[in-house]
Amino acid sequence: MRIPIFLLTLLLMTPLSADEDNVADNFIVFKTLPDKDANSDCSQRGGLRVFVVNTHPDKIIDLSVDRYFSGVRQAGRSMFALRQGHSQALGCNIVMDSHQEWRLVSSYFIEAEAAINRYGVIY
Repeated sequence: MRIPIFLLTLLLMTPLSADEDNVADNFIVFKTLPDKDANSDCSQRGGLRVFVVNTHPDKIIDLSVDRYFSGVRQAGRSMFALRQGHSQALGCNIVMDSHQEWRLVSSYFIEAEAAINRYGVIY
């Protein structure tokens, strides 16, 4: 009887909102687009500008992204709040002839006041 009670205890300890915790992830999209300026460093290297976009119709998302260069995670983490329908440029996908990308670490919905208190700005 100990095993079923142990399993029941684990199930009860699992947050009921586990699915809700990742809902904001569904509204984060990474896009690569050509720079408007054909003379930019990114364009000259043959790269595309990487943007992260909040596609939610009415909620601000607080997100954290890590940058990878040549498949290796780089130091630091970008953290910011992104308004609904807005995008933020992250960088070029080609640097020194090597691939660069960003990966979502976490995201959650945040109220405007909380985002301003945390970051001082909402993008």
